[in-house]
Amino acid sequence: MNPARIVFPGFWFGKSSLQEATDLVRRGVGGFCLYNGTSRQIQDFVKRMQDASVHGKLLFCADISDNLHEVVTDAPALPSNPKIASFPTAQDAAYQKGYLTARMALAVGINWVLAPVVDLGYSSPAFSDEPLKVTQLAGDFIAGLSNGGALNCIKYFPGISGVLKTLAQMEDAEFVPYKHMFRRADAIMPSDMTFPNIDNDNQAMLSDKIIQGLLKKRLNYKGCVVSFPLCKGRLKYEEASAVKMLHCKVENILAPRHAERVIDAVEREINKGFLMDELIHAVSNHEMFLSKVDAGPEPLSIEEAFEMAAKDFQKKPAHVLV
Repeated sequence: MNPARIVFPGFWFGKSSLQEATDLVRRGVGGFCLYNGTSRQIQDFVKRMQDASVHGKLLFCADISDNLHEVVTDAPALPSNPKIASFPTAQDAAYQKGYLTARMALAVGINWVLAPVVDLGYSSPAFSDEPLKVTQLAGDFIAGLSNGGALNCIKYFPGISGVLKTLAQMEDAEFVPYKHMFRRADAIMPSDMTFPNIDNDNQAMLSDKIIQGLLKKRLNYKGCVVSFPLCKGRLKYEEASAVKMLHCKVENILAPRHAERVIDAVEREINKGFLMDELIHAVSNHEMFLSKVDAGPEPLSIEEAFEMAAKDFQKKPAHVLV
């Protein structure tokens, strides 16, 4: 069982090496996190990587905060999450945004959208500062993504707005969206921040107390946990941090700066007799994700998907789009 399967290197169009990406695919990575490409660049890259893959189908992630055009630079921009929350029919709008995001993503070859953000009004991608409203709108967005054929990822656990709160305060606020959406989440992404009232010594993405003690045991989350993108995570020792995350029951390592080194570090740990159960579980979950994507609707052409997003948003009830 290839440890590289749980690593998803980043690929930056106009910057990253196509040959290095091909070499990583041949080594067995599970997919890529994509950054700053046009629809045609991404579509061509996806085809090239699929053709080179030793595993068959790969997973391609859109690492976004709010809108697909952050990754697919020529995709139509949909209303922001805060704007969605102000609509008279906010739930329909959130669903429609998720659905259209998925249809555009699949048209270019992206099958995993790393969204939505379910923080409570701390930053611009937040739907609201009210826990139940965030729960409702993020849930509708996820329903749209799912019906559109894309995987989701809710983030950034345990909730950036709770960074200075006590655990009891977070139970009544930041944890609410997570507890309500556990069954609908394909994955959860921890924050790169430190939460001193929970674990003063580690960023959330490196914290056994937060990932295992809080998320998996106290809140009883049974699903997949993916890393915060390592390229953004302010990490001093990337390889050691990736291994530590896996010991904390993170299943996929996203966008490391040095993917080859991270894969080498994971392989060394497995050769010592560690992480084998974690690897088996992660690969099994990966296969389940691929099956879920395969069961979705057929992708539209890029032109059809982009035209739908540009013209149809808020012009008809969301349920008509299903």
